[in-house]
Amino acid sequence: MEDFDSQLRIRQAAFALAERKPWHEITLAAIAQQSGFSISALMRDVESKAAILRDFSRDIDRSMLLVFEKHPPEGEAHDRLFDVIIKRLEIMQPYRPVISSVMKRRVGDPGDAAVMLQSLAVTVGWIAAAARVEEESAWGSWGKIGLGRAYLKALSAWIGDDDPGLSRTMAALDRSLRDWAAFSDRAGTVTAVMGGLAKAAGAAGRQFFSKGKTS
Repeated sequence: MEDFDSQLRIRQAAFALAERKPWHEITLAAIAQQSGFSISALMRDVESKAAILRDFSRDIDRSMLLVFEKHPPEGEAHDRLFDVIIKRLEIMQPYRPVISSVMKRRVGDPGDAAVMLQSLAVTVGWIAAAARVEEESAWGSWGKIGLGRAYLKALSAWIGDDDPGLSRTMAALDRSLRDWAAFSDRAGTVTAVMGGLAKAAGAAGRQFFSKGKTS
């Protein structure tokens, strides 16, 4: 319980700073000072700035999943994904200034970038699970990449969307999900064709070498 309280205190300190300046300008030393911890105590509870965001994202994922455990999304895959992503953004609404601070500049540190990329992949996986699309034909390696792209586009639109009804965000998400479906279909076709060509080439090679042995 003490560890959780410390991590929450550190998160709140980091987010308080993020509401005043871009995330990339915030140092671990500043977070330690804001939270009232020494730097060594800070290190005990968090691994990095990116880890603070990763743990926050995981908490948002959990809140999102709890909503859809009680009320599963309905309709086609597009509609289910739309509802899940919009709900996730609604849950994050109180933290929009913080998310805006984080997205003002790309992460420069390779270690932080790796943590945040992994966190995004985890979130995309839970979005897919909540929307029940993991068994859809569009889901797979290409589908994951496309869905991650659709989510980030919606997130970018949401940052600057001052409409309480999130009309710009919804329009951007709708377009992105349609692009995702079209891209996944094309990628699936290409993968199937390449797989077919590979099988045909393998069969031809086996036949050629088989003839060589019998001649």
